[in-house]
Amino acid sequence: MTEAFVDTIFSSIHESLLLESSQQKYKAKKRLSTNVLFERIKVLNDPHADNVFHGFRPIATPSELSKASRAKKLLQKKATRKEEKRAAALAAGIDWISDDSDDDSPQQTLKEPPLSNLLKDEDHYLLITDLCKGLSSLKRYWEALEIINLTLKSGYNMLSVEKKEELRALGAEASYNITDPKHGFDCVRYIVQQHPYSLAAWNRYYKVILRLENRYSKHYKFLHNMRVKHKDSVPPILIFGHQLTMISQHQAAAREYLESYKLMPESPLINLCVGTALINLALGLRLQNKQQCVVQGLAFLYNNLRLCENSQEALYNIARAYHHVGLVSLAASYYEKVLATHQNDYPIPRDINDNESPLENHKSGYCDLRREAAHNLHLIYRESGALDLARQILKDHCTL
Repeated sequence: MTEAFVDTIFSSIHESLLLESSQQKYKAKKRLSTNVLFERIKVLNDPHADNVFHGFRPIATPSELSKASRAKKLLQKKATRKEEKRAAALAAGIDWISDDSDDDSPQQTLKEPPLSNLLKDEDHYLLITDLCKGLSSLKRYWEALEIINLTLKSGYNMLSVEKKEELRALGAEASYNITDPKHGFDCVRYIVQQHPYSLAAWNRYYKVILRLENRYSKHYKFLHNMRVKHKDSVPPILIFGHQLTMISQHQAAAREYLESYKLMPESPLINLCVGTALINLALGLRLQNKQQCVVQGLAFLYNNLRLCENSQEALYNIARAYHHVGLVSLAASYYEKVLATHQNDYPIPRDINDNESPLENHKSGYCDLRREAAHNLHLIYRESGALDLARQILKDHCTL
């Protein structure tokens, strides 16, 4: 049903939007006639060659001299263009007919779109939004984004702010489902500009940015401007810290995470980010006070454990940190605590316009970390020579 609806109206709406965007009427620039141009350049001419003031600068105001200079250049361009047309006509074997009119080219007949007044009619606008939603449901995201961009371009002066925001929200949804999300970057950027403190808006923005393979200059400029303009907004600081972590600049990442910690000290996520950044920084080669950095990182991880009320995930993070710095005896004790903790499944957050169920691709127990903890614990036992304990751990927790 949806596919038939989309196939029926897509071509008509697409052609109408293309024609409207290419035939937008702009205010025509006033053209000066050739006679007016010749009148203006008379200021630069010197008709009195025998005059005593011959060779001196003409007596005229600066604005008149500027107009005369521009008029002279326009006449030279017209003469050059006329000569090029004459040469092209002679080369093609066509009789050259000089046209001294002031019009550069005749007006072309505008083609009538299949759906006239497409963006002025409320019913037609609803048809466009239904088409975009239908294309997204059929996973034809490129076509949906093309319709959205054409609509925004054609109706820039006709659509209300609410309608533009709705279209950009649909564009943001489509942009992080295509291979090259650069075409939807403007949509998510606008949403973030309108809602700089909204976690949902920044979540959409970061989904698009994560799909960009190379470093996108527009993103970094925009992120910097948003941080300067909204200094108390935490999401852009976290995003910048995440991207520094992805390129292993842990010291700079820790600095950014600590800035966000000043704004939200009771956030479990921020405490986790600061702790992991300090742990990774402690394992660097150039740091001198490594022990102090490890202790500081663990302090933030224990704060995360307190805020998460001793959850299984927080216990696993502490175990993994001890394991990462080589304190395997402490890591083993926390892995055992993870194995003794049962974790219920939590609903996965999804986008408002997401039609798919977030649980359909996940089996029961997708939040349980006991298998990961058992695998890491068996590695510790195997490295220490306790092969029987390692096999028993795998048998108890990693057997299907």
